[in-house]
Amino acid sequence: MDLVTRLRNTPLFRFVSFDGLSLLATIAHEHDVDEGALLCRQADLGAHFFLIDDGEALIQRIDENGFQRPVGTLREGDSFGVTSLYLPEPRDATVIARTAMRIWTIERGEFQALLSNYPRLRREVTLPDELQARQRMPHFDWFGPLENTVHFAHRHWLSLARSLWVPTLVMLSLLMVLTALLALDLLRFDPTVPLVIAAGLYLALVVWHWFDWANDHFVVTTQRISYRQRVAFMYESRSEVPIDRVQNINVIQTFSGSRLGFGTMVIETASETGTLYLQYVPQPEEMRQAIWGQAERVLATQRATERRLMSEALSSYLGVEIQESLPNEWQVGDEIPPEEIEELLPPEEELTRLGMVMDWLHTLQILPQVRIATAEQVIWRKHPIFLLMRMFLPLMIAVVTMPLAVLAHFEWPQVLKEWGAYYGFGMLALAIFAFGWLVWEISDWGNDLYIVTNDRIIDYKRRPLFLHSERREASLGVIQNVRFEIPNPWAGLLNYGCVLVQTAGRGDFTFDHVGNPADVQAEIFRRIEAYRERHRQQEAERRRREMAEWFAVYEELEGRLGAHPGAAIPNQELPRYPPEIDDGTTSGSNGGSNGGRTVL
Repeated sequence: MDLVTRLRNTPLFRFVSFDGLSLLATIAHEHDVDEGALLCRQADLGAHFFLIDDGEALIQRIDENGFQRPVGTLREGDSFGVTSLYLPEPRDATVIARTAMRIWTIERGEFQALLSNYPRLRREVTLPDELQARQRMPHFDWFGPLENTVHFAHRHWLSLARSLWVPTLVMLSLLMVLTALLALDLLRFDPTVPLVIAAGLYLALVVWHWFDWANDHFVVTTQRISYRQRVAFMYESRSEVPIDRVQNINVIQTFSGSRLGFGTMVIETASETGTLYLQYVPQPEEMRQAIWGQAERVLATQRATERRLMSEALSSYLGVEIQESLPNEWQVGDEIPPEEIEELLPPEEELTRLGMVMDWLHTLQILPQVRIATAEQVIWRKHPIFLLMRMFLPLMIAVVTMPLAVLAHFEWPQVLKEWGAYYGFGMLALAIFAFGWLVWEISDWGNDLYIVTNDRIIDYKRRPLFLHSERREASLGVIQNVRFEIPNPWAGLLNYGCVLVQTAGRGDFTFDHVGNPADVQAEIFRRIEAYRERHRQQEAERRRREMAEWFAVYEELEGRLGAHPGAAIPNQELPRYPPEIDDGTTSGSNGGSNGGRTVL
C-alpha cells in the first residue's frame, strides 16, 4: 500500500486533503528494521510519529512499582506517537519489533514547520480529545523547558457569586425602594444622578471582583501542582508542590458542593507545613485523577530509567550487544534520555532603572550586587529599596553636616563665629558619625544573603564587624513546598516580596523582601528538579555497581567451585538463596489512576 493511502487510514490524518497528505509524505522517512529492534523506549523524550507498513511490534510498559508487562500489539496499518508530534514528553511505553518490519516516521520539528507553512493542514489534522484539551491549556513563563500543563482550572463560579451577593442585594434593594417611592409619588427629587452613581460603583465592584476571580487558578503540570492567588493591585501569592512529593489527597464536598460540582482539596506532603488547602476547586475528582495520574506517570518514568540503566550496565558487563534503536537515519534532536539533556541556565534577569543604578554602583565597587547567578549557585540580597530606606537618614545627616564643617573651617556664617572651634569640630564629628552609620547600613544590608546552590538552600545573616552571624541550610531534597507572596500594592509596584520554602524538618526558610519573588521561586524549583534528577542518577549508578559486584562475586565462587568439584569452600557459608536486590520496586504512590492514558 502506498504511503498516501497509509496516512489517510490513520485517525490523525483521515480528514486531510490529498494535497496535504502529499505534503506529509515528503517529510516521512522509511525504515527497515530487524526482529527485536527497539522502536521507542519508555522514559525517552518522544519526537517521532510511527506508522507501521509491514510487520508486528510488542508494546511493553514498566509501571510505578517497577514491573514490566506487555500491554498490547501493533500490526500493519497501526500508528503511534501522536503526542510526540506536539509535546516533548517522555514515552509511556516501550515498543519492540516482534518481526522484521517496515515503518515510516515523521519527526516533530519537520511536522511543526510544515503546519506553520500550511495553516490549512493544521485545521485538517484530527487530534485526540485529550490532546486537544491539553493544546488549549495555558503555558506560563515560569514553566521549565520540558514542562507542560496537565490540568488547569479557575476557582468555581460560586466563589465569585459569594463575593458579589452583598453589593448585589444592596443594589436591588435600592432599585426596589426607588421604584416604590416613584409609584407612590413620594419622591421629591430626580433619582437619575444618584442611581447612575450607584450603578457605576456597583459595576466597578463587579469588574474588580471578576478580575480577582479570574486571576486565581489551579495548575497541575508534568512536574508540580501550583495554586495562584491574586487580589488585583493589592496582593499576590503562588504555592507550589512537586508532583511526586504528594502523599495524600483528601476531597471534601458539602451537599451544595456535590450538587454544583466543587469542593475543598487538601494535598498533603511528607511535611505538615507543606500541605496545600485548595477551596472552591471545580470538579475536584478530575483534578485528583490528574494529579495521581501524573504522579504515577512520573514514578513509572523513573523506574523505567533505572531499569534501562541497569540493563545497560549488565549488557556491558556480560559483553552482550543489544540493538537499541533504528539504524543511522536518526538525526540530532531525536529522542534522547531525559538525563542526557543539557541543564539550562536561568535566563538573564532584565534590569529595572533602579537595578541599573545598583549595577552601576557595583561596578564602582560602592555597593554589592543584588543578584549573582552562576551555574553553581544563585545569591540574592534584599530589594534595593530597603537599602535606600536604611541609608536615607545617615545620608541626609552627612549631606547636611559635611558642608557645615567645611564652612566652619572658614568661619562662616559669622553668627556662629563666636562658637569657635566647637562648632567646626561638632559638625565634623557628626559627619564622621553619619558616614560610619552609612557604611554600617550598607555592610549590614550586603551581609544578608539568600543562597540556592545545586544541592542546598542557605539563609545567611551576619552583622558588621563580626558581631553576630547565623547560617541555616538544608538539602534541596527535603523541600516540600515553595511559596511566594507579594503582600501589598507598594510591593507589587516595586516587585518585591517574600519567598517561603517549607521543608520536612523544623523551621521554614523565609527569603524576606527579596526582589522579583516569582523568579526566585522558579529558580528554586528548577534547582530542586535538577538536584532530584542527579540524585536519581547517582542512586541508579550505585545499584549498577552493586549488581556488578554481585556478578563478580558469583563468578569468583563459580570458579572456585569448578576447580574443586564437590568441595565446600572453607571458612565460608554460602547463602541458601541469593540475597534480594533492591530493584526499585517499592511503591511510592497512594493510589489513583492515570485513566489508562499511554503517551507513545
